[in-house]
Amino acid sequence: LRDIGGIIVVDFIDMVLESNRDLVLRRLIECLSRDRTKHQVAEVTSLGLVQMTRKKLGLGLLETFSEACEICAGRGVIVHHDPVVKHRTAAPATNG
Repeated sequence: LRDIGGIIVVDFIDMVLESNRDLVLRRLIECLSRDRTKHQVAEVTSLGLVQMTRKKLGLGLLETFSEACEICAGRGVIVHHDPVVKHRTAAPATNG
């Protein structure tokens, strides 16, 4: 779970035997007891899902495996330095 934080849902939906679900949940909790990051684990739901929360430390996955665009600085848009000129060249000329 290194570098993963927030709400985490683990899908054990195909695990039919309830005893196996309980065993896996106990083992998960046992392993997480060595985790220095604050966390909480909920019981297995009727759909076979385990919900847990884990405090985020450091950078997220997006920040770790990506870099900001040089043009828009990671905002997801490209800013036109002169929007009026850009707008005029995009619009067809009309004679009045």
